Amino acid sequence: MKKNFKTLLILITIILMTGCGSEKKEKLDKNISKTINIDEEDAKLVCTTDYDYTELNYTIGSKYVVFADDNNKVTKVVSEEIISSTDKDKLDEFESYLTENHNAAVQYSGYDYNVKREKNKVISDVTIDYSEFNMKQFTEDNKDAIDEELTLDEIEEKYVSLGASCSKK
Repeated sequence: MKKNFKTLLILITIILMTGCGSEKKEKLDKNISKTINIDEEDAKLVCTTDYDYTELNYTIGSKYVVFADDNNKVTKVVSEEIISSTDKDKLDEFESYLTENHNAAVQYSGYDYNVKREKNKVISDVTIDYSEFNMKQFTEDNKDAIDEELTLDEIEEKYVSLGASCSKK
């Protein structure tokens, strides 16, 4: 009887410590881009991406709203990117990486960003006003093959090459 009691006590302890083996794993958001609300009025192009890396414990969704003049020269891009993960260290890495990269772009003027943390997400909001952005200096510094005046077709091509789905307005 004493032996059965010890066995029962051990089993109860194991069950309490492991939660009966039914630990509820938090689900990651998918199709995050559908949850992003950016004013699209007067936009010429809207692009979205959703990347599912649940095997690495994160997902990413983005929305890019592009404004252009009558000659299809890009005048402004407003974007939001959301990274969702239940891994705090991974979110710390993304938050640090985004902040560092956005900080580097501020020097070109017309570049505003905000990186914030909400629960299991890192959210990055960016607005680039190309009437103020120093594209010439940016191109020289980054050895990038971007014209000083970015067209709607060029920016769409770049987003699509990164896996985005785009629709012209």
